[in-house]
Amino acid sequence: MADLAGDTEDRRVVFVQDFQVAERPYEEVVAWIGQDARRLFQRALEDARVEGERLRGRVCPANWPAVLAKTVELRCEPLRIRGDLALVAFSWRASGAPSLFPELDADLEIAPFGTWQTRLTLLGRYQPPGGALGWHLDQLVLRRLAESTLRAFLRSLCAAVEEAVPNTERSRKQSLS
Repeated sequence: MADLAGDTEDRRVVFVQDFQVAERPYEEVVAWIGQDARRLFQRALEDARVEGERLRGRVCPANWPAVLAKTVELRCEPLRIRGDLALVAFSWRASGAPSLFPELDADLEIAPFGTWQTRLTLLGRYQPPGGALGWHLDQLVLRRLAESTLRAFLRSLCAAVEEAVPNTERSRKQSLS
């Protein structure tokens, strides 16, 4: 039974989530992302490039030197609408030494947040590599690094949306004055 307990430890999953609010209307954000969801991720990843069906780009926590960023291969699914929210499933894995870095499986939820704003929520999960030792390192240090990396990525996604989708609220206010 001791082996089974160790085996269970090796398969622990870490869940992470965060959200940002984009200053753009939900319908317009969904229409833009719906044209090509990969385009959103490409705009958000530093120096991103498309290779076949994969998108490669660099991720790291905010304010870290670019030399410490990790190149990941990102795959994303087309946008799906589920009631009053939209969803883009995606995953990324390190392009070099993937056994040393966890693979992230995540969903980007896109939901209305009032009339002129959209909430982008990232819900992710990963298994720390390295078995029980990797799990304990993740609990001590690496989880904070992962959360910080995802937060920086989510901020980049939000900035990409705000840059690409026209600001109809500003246009509306200007036409009223």
